Amino acid sequence: MLYNSGMQVAVPGKLVLHPAWVGFAALALAVPMGALIFRSQSRPELPVLAELPPFSLVDEHDKPFGREDLLGRVWIADFVFTSCADACPKLQAKMRRIQDRLLPAEQGGNIGLLSISVDPARDTPEKLRDYAETFGARTSLWKYLTGAEAEVERTVVKGFRIAMAKMPAKDDDIRAQAFDIMHGERLVLVDRLGRIRGYYDADDQDRVLRDARSLTLGGRG
Repeated sequence: MLYNSGMQVAVPGKLVLHPAWVGFAALALAVPMGALIFRSQSRPELPVLAELPPFSLVDEHDKPFGREDLLGRVWIADFVFTSCADACPKLQAKMRRIQDRLLPAEQGGNIGLLSISVDPARDTPEKLRDYAETFGARTSLWKYLTGAEAEVERTVVKGFRIAMAKMPAKDDDIRAQAFDIMHGERLVLVDRLGRIRGYYDADDQDRVLRDARSLTLGGRG
């Protein structure tokens, strides 16, 4: 005790922590940090599923577009045709929503959107240009491709590993040559080196955007 001017003032003694409390505090701090490290290390790396082969198509402005034009940018691709009345417009609307969610830096060149026509005999560059305008595609961000039928089929089936085939149109007695086109409706993620890194349901936009962004940052590219 310390006495001053006749008044008794208590001076606190040295604080002594029980070893059990020290251990508890250390554990409480270590658990969140350890969890963060574990999540970072355990996050699975996107596999390299295939490497796109060289291809030669044209875009909606009738300019050549090949595999080399994909390099240096992450791409999200879909497969459509302009005369499709049901699945394709829905797919394009989902691609538009992805476009609208891209950040300015991503719009500036980090991420691109790609729509490849599976009906090149009818989908001319001019048709694709009109189609792109219908869905609000930004020219610098979202490309539409067509080309010679054999080259398109080779690119889609052997390159992107997406099924496509012509099938007789249902209930069409007037136009004997009419046909529908069967094609895959999944989105394909391509990295900056022209490699396929994932296939996604078009409704899973959160996941495809998350993975695309991770590739632009180089974390799993």
